[in-house]
This record gives sequence, structure tokens and C-alpha cells, in this order.
Amino acid sequence: MAISENLKSLLLSTIILSLAACGGGGKKNPQVDEPIIPVDPPAFNYQATIDNAITDIVPGIILLVEKPGFKFLGSAGLADIETQTPMQTYDVMPNGSAGKKITALLTVMLDEEGLLSLDDTIDNWLSDEILAQIENSEKMTIRQLLNHTSGIHDYLDESTNDDFIHALLTDTETLKTDSYVLPFGLNYPAYSLPGEAFNYSNTGYLLVGLILDEVLGEHHSSAIRNRILIPFGMNSTIYNGVENEKSQGEMISGYFSNDEYDLNTKPMYENIGVADAPLRSNVEDMTLLLKFIVDQDAHVSEYVKEQLFGESHLVDIGGSFFEIADENGSYGLGLFKETIKNQVVYHHNGLEFGYSTTNIYIADSQTSITAFFNCGGEVRCDSVTEALTETILLNELLNNL
Repeated sequence: MAISENLKSLLLSTIILSLAACGGGGKKNPQVDEPIIPVDPPAFNYQATIDNAITDIVPGIILLVEKPGFKFLGSAGLADIETQTPMQTYDVMPNGSAGKKITALLTVMLDEEGLLSLDDTIDNWLSDEILAQIENSEKMTIRQLLNHTSGIHDYLDESTNDDFIHALLTDTETLKTDSYVLPFGLNYPAYSLPGEAFNYSNTGYLLVGLILDEVLGEHHSSAIRNRILIPFGMNSTIYNGVENEKSQGEMISGYFSNDEYDLNTKPMYENIGVADAPLRSNVEDMTLLLKFIVDQDAHVSEYVKEQLFGESHLVDIGGSFFEIADENGSYGLGLFKETIKNQVVYHHNGLEFGYSTTNIYIADSQTSITAFFNCGGEVRCDSVTEALTETILLNELLNNL
């Protein structure tokens, strides 16, 4: 249809008025919005994160983050301040309570084989001399020792650990196994009746170590090696102190500083071999251990998994390990279990004087996070390690939403 001259004039006038209303006219072109092009956020820089965490208080860090299709393995800082030796990704160190899961795993394996029962009371296995020094010993079970509901006093309780620390400082040569360390936790009042409440106690794991020795007829380190370390391919791991001759590498130095001490704690830990902190390992082996326990594969039977962290065997810890947790966490046997950002997280960290281990597995995304720090046990160090751990954990959880 032909447009009349009058209609053409009307349309042109309308266009001119519209341009004037939006600042157009003259020689200027009308404003056109640029198209919005979506841009992915920058990838999390793991190396920069650990590099930036190195200080005079935190000498060195090793970090492994691994999930299907992705792996980061990096190190930063120093393994030894005196020699200025750089930290390497394969370095080994004592892993403190992160090793509790291997003590619990062996105990449940022996239960599955009928060599002991998790619900045996400890008076079935321990001497009258030891039992007489433990309140409520006739009511305590092996399971309660492993899940921290036995009520037994913790030899590392801040109110009573001075004698043990003094022993570490003054005698670095004597091999300190469960029987050596146990007296530091005996003859104290119980925290609670057995089964009544969760009270974290390293002493309970010392007793489990002695029970394992009684069941096996030898030190339980041999069974850990033959039943777990070798089958799992944990070739850089030893039972600390007891198996020093099998070490695949010299342990790195650890540093502890406060108003009273400024120590390289490596000599203190070279000769400690206890069931509450049994392992000297590297980040890759510790990652394997937690993943193989929790993940759905053939390394650990369904019966063993049920005993370790089945819902019916979990106990409420009355709080949460991570501030970002959705609700109270729980403890199985040698493992914490928490829900964070609606995702299930298994973990057990390890803290020693001069060393700190983070060992985490996010089940929903099959993500492992393992970090080593060669400082520990002092607030300035611990605040850095905790903040870094939560930063990396939160990043991985948010990526999975």
C-alpha cells in the first residue's frame, strides 16, 4: 500500500521528537545498548591462596584438591626454616588425629572377622592394673572408646597435659607407644558415664591400641600395614615412630611458637607411635585413606562402612566443627560427618605441636581436600589454617550447588 505524503511527514516528525527525547539529534547517533555477554567467574587460584598464607608463623603448606576430572597438587613456603629447604608436594609429616580413622578401620575389620566385638566391655581385654585406674571401666565398650562416649579423661586435656608435654620436651629419644603415654590419662575423674555424652578423648584410642595388640598378639602396626596400607597403595605412609625404618622420606620440620616456647618439634615426634595419632604420611596417601573408607568402592565392605559411619551408629557432637555447617555435626568411629550447604562432608583433622593436617571428603561431588601445615597448636597458626581450610571448602561446596 502506498504511503501518502501527509503520513510520511507525520512519521518523520514522530521519529525526530523521539530522538530529541533521548538526547539524539543533529550529528549524534541514537544510543544502542550493548549486548550482555555472560562471562564465567575466574577460576579459584589454589596456588595463590597457599602462597598468600605463608608467614613467619606458617612456614609451609601442601594442598591437594581432587575431584572427577580435576586435580590440584601444590606446595608453598619452607619445609625447614633453618636450611631454607622448600616445601615439596611429596613431603611427609605426622598427621595427628587425622590418623584415628585407620585405628578405627582396623578395629572394625577385626570385629567383622569375629576376633573381637565392638560392644565388648574393655574388661574383656585389659589388665586389672589398668582397669583399676579408669572410672567406670567395667561399663565401657570398645565402640564407646572409638566414638568418644566412654567418658574417659583425655590425656591432652588442657587442664592436665603439662606432664605429657614436659616428657616430650625432655626425652626425644625414647619410643613412646600407647603403654608409655597411657599413664598421663589415668586416675582422673570421668567426664560422664559411658554412653551418656560425647567427650573427645585421645586416651580412649590409646586403650584401643592396647586391645588391638592383645587381640593380634603383636603390635597392631603390622596389621595396619598388611591389611590397609599395602592394599590401599599407601606407599608413602608409616606407623610413626614404630616403623621409622620403612619411611619413604624424612619428615619435614614442625614449628610451635608462643610466649614460652619457640621450637622445631620434629625431634619430639620422630619417636612417638600411638593409636590416637598413628600416621606419618603425605597428602596423596591421606586423601586415598579417607576416600577409600567413605566412597562406594570395593576397598571397604558395607558392614565396615555401616559400623564406621552408618546413621544408627553416629553420635551428636553437640555443635559443629565448621562454622559454615548447617546443623550439629556427628561422629562415627574415627570420622566426623557434617552437612554443609546441603552436602555431606566427612572429615577428621589432626593437630600436633608444630603440625596440622586437614583431611576432608565431600561425598556428593567426590571432592577431596587435604592440606598440610608445618605449624600447629598455637592460636596464630591455627587461625590461619582454619580460615584457609574453610575458604577452600566453601569454594568447593558452592561450585557444587
